[in-house]
Amino acid sequence: MKDVLTFLFLGFVVISVAGFVLDRPLFMSYVLSDSMSPTLNKGDIFFINPLSKGDVGDIIVFKMNGHWTVHRIYAKTEDGYITKGDNNIATDQQSGNVRPVKYEDIAGVVLTINGKPLKIPGVGNYIGANPYLAILLIIIGSILMTKDKKKRRKGRFIRVRYKTLYAVVASFTIAVVLFSIVASWYVVGFGYISTLAGGQREGWYLPNSEFSRNLTVKNRALLPAVVTLKPVGDRISLDRHILILMGREKGSVDVHVNVPGDTRMYYEKVLVRSYPLLLPSNLIVRMSEISPYLPLMAFGGELGIILLILYHFTGDDEVLRIRRRFV
Repeated sequence: MKDVLTFLFLGFVVISVAGFVLDRPLFMSYVLSDSMSPTLNKGDIFFINPLSKGDVGDIIVFKMNGHWTVHRIYAKTEDGYITKGDNNIATDQQSGNVRPVKYEDIAGVVLTINGKPLKIPGVGNYIGANPYLAILLIIIGSILMTKDKKKRRKGRFIRVRYKTLYAVVASFTIAVVLFSIVASWYVVGFGYISTLAGGQREGWYLPNSEFSRNLTVKNRALLPAVVTLKPVGDRISLDRHILILMGREKGSVDVHVNVPGDTRMYYEKVLVRSYPLLLPSNLIVRMSEISPYLPLMAFGGELGIILLILYHFTGDDEVLRIRRRFV
C-alpha cells in the first residue's frame, strides 16, 4: 500500500512540474479571483478532466487574453463558446474585446460530483502559482523514494542517510539550474516616434514609412547557448530568429520596422531566450517552438538521469542523527 501511495504521489509531482513547464493546466489548478464565487472561491484547488471540451452548463478551463481562466459555458455559437463567471453580471464576450472560446483554447472541464466541483478550499492561497511548489514536491518525493522500506521500531533518534541527503541536494541542484536558465532571459528593445517631422531628428520617422536598425543581443551565460529571438507585436520583423553564441558572446540581428500611421511614440520589444547547448541545437529549437519551457523539461530530465546514475553509487551510511523529543 505504501508503494502505491508513493507511486501516486510521484505521479502528481510529474504532473505538477509538466503543467508549470508547459504553461498549461493538466489535471489540477486553482482559482485566482472571485468571479466564480460561491461555486469556486479564490484559492480553491479544483481538478480537471483534460479529455473533455465541455458543453453548455459545464465549467471549463480556457485561455483568455493570454491567461488561463475558469468560467462556465453560458452558450454555444458557430464561432465557439460564450462563457461567464457565476459571480459576474455580463458574459466574457459581451464587451466585444474577447472572442468566443475555441476548442483548442480549452484545457479541460472541471470535475464535479452531483453538479458541485470537486475542490480543496483555500489551499491555493498558500501555495501560489510558481515553480517553488513543484520544487518542494520533488524534494518530498525524493525523500519518500529514498526512505528505508524496512520497518523499524521508533527509536530515540531521527536518522538522515547519505542517499536521502543526496536526493534532496540533487533535486535542489536541478531546480537551481532551471531557474538560472530562465533568469538569463530578458527583453531588448528600442523606441522611436511616428511624426510628420520625420527625419529632422534621430528616431523620428514619417507615418506609414519603413526603416531598419541593428539590435545587439548577448548570451549572458558562461556556456555556449542557442539564443531564440521573438518580436513582440506585428510592427517589427527580424532577419533571423536563432543565434548560436559562445559564453558571454554578443550577436546582432537586423530589425525591420513598419511605422504606424498614428503620430506618437512607440517602443518595440524582442524577447531573448537562451538555452545552454546540453542537447543538439536543432532539437532545442524545435522544442522551443512548441513551448519556450519545453527545453527546460528536457534539460531537467537529462540532469535527472545523470544524477540518478550517480545516486546508485552513493553510500547509505548515516550522516546525521537528530534526537527525538518525547512528551
